[in-house]
Amino acid sequence: MIKAALIDMDGFLINSEHLYLEANKIYFKQFNFEFTEELHRQGTGKKFNKWITTVFPTDKSGEEILKERNVVFMELVREKLELLNGARELLMLLRKNFKTALVTSTERGYVDVVFEKTKIGKYFELLITGDMVSHGKPDPECYLIAAQKLGVSVEECVVFEDAPSGILSGKNAGMKVIAVPSPYVKGDEAFQKADVVVDTLQEITLEKIIS
Repeated sequence: MIKAALIDMDGFLINSEHLYLEANKIYFKQFNFEFTEELHRQGTGKKFNKWITTVFPTDKSGEEILKERNVVFMELVREKLELLNGARELLMLLRKNFKTALVTSTERGYVDVVFEKTKIGKYFELLITGDMVSHGKPDPECYLIAAQKLGVSVEECVVFEDAPSGILSGKNAGMKVIAVPSPYVKGDEAFQKADVVVDTLQEITLEKIIS
């Protein structure tokens, strides 16, 4: 029996994937480095500061790049961030029927800005952010901590994700996963491991979750 909904944020609830891509294009232009959609696809759902140094030749540390890029990103967030279609309705449904946790690879400060802009903080009993874990997705740590703190077993959890690394994180934790593929990663083989795959948030019903 499903008792808890563990919900990803970036690209699942908000239009941040588009904003990350835009921020990366703007930031890396100064180094004459073209940040393409393909690179964005590769990095989706991974810890950016660890991943970026594997694809961008630089003497800077991943942390330094992340900090500088985030200045650009946060300007875009304050200007353009929006909830995706159906996100608020889905959160209302989940909050009414299950224990709820937001499980994101991003830092707490950014989550606070998102909550301020979208007013969705009230739908979560628990927040698990990137600064609370040692290992990023696809490692299961974030989802295992969420289950433990909510007082439920992994079998009683359903994970909601849009990215391959998040799907693998949920499955590695031994949980059920419902996926709504981000347009940047559609077709990735990780989606074959999800228990349910739908095209839009509106397609996620209570019946689908319970079954």
